[in-house]
Amino acid sequence: MPRYALILGYIPDITYSGFNHQLHDPANMFTLVCRALNKARLVQYEDNVTFASRTDRGVGALNQVIAFDSVNSPIVPEINSYLPSGIQVLGQTSVSHSFNPRKDALLRTYSYFLVIDDDFNLKQLKNSFNTLRGTHNFQNFAKTDSKNPKNPTKTITETSLIHFDHGILQLRISSQSFLWQQVRRIVGHLIEVATTELDMSETLTLLNDQTIRNKPPSAPPEGLILEKIEYKDFSFTVNEKSLNSFQKILSDNVKHYRGQLAVTKYLFDSLSKY
Repeated sequence: MPRYALILGYIPDITYSGFNHQLHDPANMFTLVCRALNKARLVQYEDNVTFASRTDRGVGALNQVIAFDSVNSPIVPEINSYLPSGIQVLGQTSVSHSFNPRKDALLRTYSYFLVIDDDFNLKQLKNSFNTLRGTHNFQNFAKTDSKNPKNPTKTITETSLIHFDHGILQLRISSQSFLWQQVRRIVGHLIEVATTELDMSETLTLLNDQTIRNKPPSAPPEGLILEKIEYKDFSFTVNEKSLNSFQKILSDNVKHYRGQLAVTKYLFDSLSKY
């Protein structure tokens, strides 16, 4: 039976409970995708579908990957017709029978977007961020839970900062795999470093002292996106219609939040008149 992989994008939306294996939850994005595949006559049972990366409620993605066996070839627009507008299949490819989107991933890249101001100590943040490169025990940067693997050692291959206008900072981080909430807790720690008296020495302590009980706070999920997952020897055929549709959805989302921003700013400015 042929095996296929699909690439998905979804907007940050707390309406959904996340992208993980919670098939009893009708608001779970993985559940919604599996049901769409079922309606498109591609899979009969949801357990036959595997995915690359778990994402929590409110986290977005440009590059989530799923795989399944099917006697029928996927038709991307048809699958999308069974999905909510904020979740879209963007492309597809044929893969080997042994392909596993989670285990075969060579590199995962996440980006977190922060709104910063003049009080942010970017030098301290950058020093701490770069300290995380390499192979370390990230036990203090992850949620303690049975869902996390027993070995908390991970290798960070990239940490980079990108500045945008209006005080927007993008923190990009890459590794073959991450612990649950690792990226969000790293960002939570970096926010503390940039806004308090903490510095790089605290980062080193968190990496080297596994007896610490007070872990860094977890940054809000809405700033995080699963940006990219890399595999060896294959690429996806992008569906232009689906890509354009997803771009329109994102554009509408931007307009929505700009409208909310305008209202919030008006309320804030109006308080000065009291």
